[in-house]
Amino acid sequence: MKINSLLATVALVGLTACNATGTISQASTFTQVTPSVSSENISIPKYFFTDEISKTCKVKKDDSDSFYSSSLFDDWDLTDPDTYEWLENLQHYSWVKDHAKTSNSLDVHFRQLTDRLEFINTAITNSIIDGTMETQAPKAIDLMVTWAEAGVIMDSTSVDEIRAMVEAGTFTRCYKGKGNEEAVCHWHTTQEAARYAGQFAIIATMVQPYMNYKQLTITEDYLNAMYKKYINPWYFSSGSGDVEAGGFYQMGHGAISMLAYAHWKNDKELATYAFESTFKFIDNVVFDDGLIDNNSFRGVRGYWYHSLALNNMLGMVALAEEYNYPVQDKIYNKLTSAVEFLNRDSVEHLEWLEGLKKYNTSNGNLYTKYKGKEIYLGNASWKHKNARNHIHHQGVFLDYLAETYTKSSFNKDSKEYKIYNHKKRNKTNDQQLGFNPTCITK
Repeated sequence: MKINSLLATVALVGLTACNATGTISQASTFTQVTPSVSSENISIPKYFFTDEISKTCKVKKDDSDSFYSSSLFDDWDLTDPDTYEWLENLQHYSWVKDHAKTSNSLDVHFRQLTDRLEFINTAITNSIIDGTMETQAPKAIDLMVTWAEAGVIMDSTSVDEIRAMVEAGTFTRCYKGKGNEEAVCHWHTTQEAARYAGQFAIIATMVQPYMNYKQLTITEDYLNAMYKKYINPWYFSSGSGDVEAGGFYQMGHGAISMLAYAHWKNDKELATYAFESTFKFIDNVVFDDGLIDNNSFRGVRGYWYHSLALNNMLGMVALAEEYNYPVQDKIYNKLTSAVEFLNRDSVEHLEWLEGLKKYNTSNGNLYTKYKGKEIYLGNASWKHKNARNHIHHQGVFLDYLAETYTKSSFNKDSKEYKIYNHKKRNKTNDQQLGFNPTCITK
């Protein structure tokens, strides 16, 4: 699928769609959150996540046989023919078709996308540190242009298509709203497309100075198309731009993809809005005791999903400090409590969840109430065989983020931390955030 040229400025519009928890809601519009911070005070870092990349975060080749991905196998050199071929082959990949064959509501197999984006991001980050951008950047650009011309991801389900399914009566919620792990989850295809788009944009900002006019034009058109079809609609129909949604998930609940696009466009107003709406959303979904609406209540994976949310929230805090966006003390306090929650026993938390009074609404969807707030439980498994009683291993640097941006830290003697520390070994980047926060020079 070829990408048609689009206008550089894409209107921010409200849409009716399915949010991350599977409900149908009227999305927010760009004007519903009035920024309290002037966009003039926002500082756009040289690189997406920092003005200066710390040399201590350079990734070295791993020679062990325990590397977490068979695809990430060499010393981060884009000029290696085998590596380049593996990366280039993404032009033939259809995420929506793969999802239909391999994924369901419980398990989502998206690493054909994220492993490749992580590899290029790591290679470029390394090359900035060691001064080899002149050889690595052209290869990264060639790959990105190839993917853009092939229209990678652009056949994935969109918010508009989900809305059409709803109107036609063919749409079903993830988990069917009542814990059905095998149910089809159309929303994942849109959510992962928005993640891919944001992570592509992050890499594009890092190599932009090395692009010629033709490459810039192709990349610009591709980013505009992905922003219009995935990044913006997902944010306003399910992410932090939807004031009625619950839960907090990948890419800062969509805000990091928004920020990546804003960085590419050098749009301080859009960046300010992304921060403002996201921290308002965080304030709404995190209780004073640190529990997180939806995430912390997701059945046998509630503890695991709590840490996923926390990782993405702290990633946004790290970016806010780099963009000179002031984060309120109440946010830091709530996130400190959310860190302290993870020092509790995960099995005891599950037992507490199982003891909550639950009820079904008229359409069969499962809910509970906590501190006077209605909490959706329909996108959860309650089968113990599906449990994840540890900190989320994709939050590769969550322990660093907790120690750096909150007043708390993890109990490293706990079984939950030890499992996490083992599972995250050899991981090089954060596929939830799209960048390595330890590369930030503070």
